[in-house]
Amino acid sequence: MRLEGKTALVTGGGRGIGQAIALCFAREGARVAIVGPRRETLADTVAKCPGIEPIVGDVTKQADVDRAMEIFLKKFGRIDVLVNNAGGTDPKPFFEKTGADWMRVWELNVVSAFLCAQAAARPMLAAKSGKIVNIASVRGVGHLGREPIMDYSAAKAGMVSFTMTLAKQLAPHVNVNAVGPGHTKTDIWKKLPQEVKDKMLAGTYLQRFAEVEDIATAVLFFASSESDFITGQHLVVDGGFSLKSG
Repeated sequence: MRLEGKTALVTGGGRGIGQAIALCFAREGARVAIVGPRRETLADTVAKCPGIEPIVGDVTKQADVDRAMEIFLKKFGRIDVLVNNAGGTDPKPFFEKTGADWMRVWELNVVSAFLCAQAAARPMLAAKSGKIVNIASVRGVGHLGREPIMDYSAAKAGMVSFTMTLAKQLAPHVNVNAVGPGHTKTDIWKKLPQEVKDKMLAGTYLQRFAEVEDIATAVLFFASSESDFITGQHLVVDGGFSLKSG
């Protein structure tokens, strides 16, 4: 019960890593709400844990974020933890990518995190307490960007930088950290060609893909009191994939 009595908002909490985080937090005693653009997606998480509060909203839009925070604070009274998990990618060859493609990926992965962090930071600073955890990616680390998802790789690198700078902005009362998942068994992973999965696995030193729970427990660490003296850090959870030289 490491989050007993705490409140937490998880964006993109309807499936995959976001769902695992929401369920993990609920098991650890937190009162949890999830945000996503489609009620039917959120419903799957709520079915697994009826105590979780679904909030429909597009976190790339200021008005939706403000409304979601208003609903959250009215329901729970305060916000202790924000997890910026919402994101996405659209793999395409370099010469087929457009400026609109890049902007959409940037909005999904970085602008959404900024808007939600800004909305959450105000009540957190007023309470002089709070934890923000951003979901980055191993693809945002150094040389590990992947060509068909160049925009996503750049956005996740931006998320790491955003995390470090936001940690300075909100210190000393709010801790801001990031978790960078490696290759994880999500719906997106399931759709990859087998040859791509084989290459990913070959470069992963622990010789398995991450389960969504592997990522959720890392996020739990940053959300809990165990990380009270840690801020501005990026914890890569990738089974050693980032150890490869190229």
